[in-house]
Amino acid sequence: MRRTLVISACLGAVLAAAGCGGDVDGSASTPSGSAPASAPTSSAVPAAKTADPPVAFDKTAPVKLPAGALRANVAGSVTSVFMTLRDRTGYIVTPTALNVVDVLTGEQKWTVPFERQPGDPYNQSGPFVNTTGPRPPAVGDKLVVAAVPALVPEKGTTPAYIALSVVAADVDKGTKVWSSETKVSENQYADASNAVTKVVAITDKAVIAGYGRSSDEHVTVALDPASGKTLWERKDYDAGSVYGDVVVGADYNVAENSSMVQATALDLLTGQQKWVGAAQSASVEVTPADPALVVLTRTDYNSGHAFLVFLDPATGAEKGKVEGEKGFGMSSYGNCYYDEQSVVVCNASGVLTAYDAKTAAKLWTLPDQAANRVAPGITLAWHGAVYGETSGRQPIVLDAKTGQDRETDDVGIFPALVSKYVGIDAGEDGAPLAYPIKK
Repeated sequence: MRRTLVISACLGAVLAAAGCGGDVDGSASTPSGSAPASAPTSSAVPAAKTADPPVAFDKTAPVKLPAGALRANVAGSVTSVFMTLRDRTGYIVTPTALNVVDVLTGEQKWTVPFERQPGDPYNQSGPFVNTTGPRPPAVGDKLVVAAVPALVPEKGTTPAYIALSVVAADVDKGTKVWSSETKVSENQYADASNAVTKVVAITDKAVIAGYGRSSDEHVTVALDPASGKTLWERKDYDAGSVYGDVVVGADYNVAENSSMVQATALDLLTGQQKWVGAAQSASVEVTPADPALVVLTRTDYNSGHAFLVFLDPATGAEKGKVEGEKGFGMSSYGNCYYDEQSVVVCNASGVLTAYDAKTAAKLWTLPDQAANRVAPGITLAWHGAVYGETSGRQPIVLDAKTGQDRETDDVGIFPALVSKYVGIDAGEDGAPLAYPIKK
């Protein structure tokens, strides 16, 4: 049985070896949807309506965003997001640059290029939907950090190779602070197509980044947040989230059986192993959530049954477990969404259930036959609101804590991202659009 890389569908979701601080040599072409390196621009900030959380969006005045912000299928549904939204600022990663835009005006604020030739230059272009590629940048109080695969060219008798390229920029000034490269393949014919790169977290002690491709290529690296210097690296490991001083991820180096996966916790600063959980799994996916609990989905290696599991981040002790349906192949329990406040909402096999993010206590579940209510499909949870669609393809907003309908008539869009200023969705042609808040 082959091991399968499972990427988090939320925050995630969600995926690096020895790196070094400082700039790197080389050049990069300008990507579609981005601009050449430039300094931040200044302009008057127009007044805007806000709501936290928003429940309705103005479809009459959408703002066009760079094409690299997201990817949609032929039906116009968003399949991949490459942007992190903070208030009215969008941080977008493309194969060659980190671009930052004002989502209320569409104006590019600044851009920082990656120094190398992209390892997968066409990942975010072309007619085919591909759910791999770089994950959205991580945004902290001081830094915004993005990661992509890069091609390091041959030099003399030293062959070319693929590296994880990480760039950190000052979140306010838009200037590059450091960059780092981590060699991820010893094969001179290495290919970075369909690779997944991500920045898992930014803390005051470490920046955690990762690279994953197929079932046998996983590397996680911890970088110094001030210099980009490598603190530690671990192969066959896919970091999923950080809980204080603990990193938890899917570990593909299982002595019991090379086809198994398990959840392994590492010390944030040293990379030393702290505990192991979710043993004898065929797949493990960690959902970033409240620091009080590790939320993960797994498929049992022997039975094929899917589970939602809650673990203590300090010890790995199991705090709760929900069994799903038996699957075929390397399926997982379903998709989970953290509202960045207090609720985790999970959608599995048509059943939508909300849990307290600190205690794992069940808050509500749909369908509810007694109340004649069905479960909607969901796209996002944010600040006490759950966004999704009814069976009749109508947008809906639920209350994350109670599961009750919050807005049913005037939502307007199926947001892939929201802030107190806008909702982000794809237009009819698949292009990313920002819709101002209505209420």
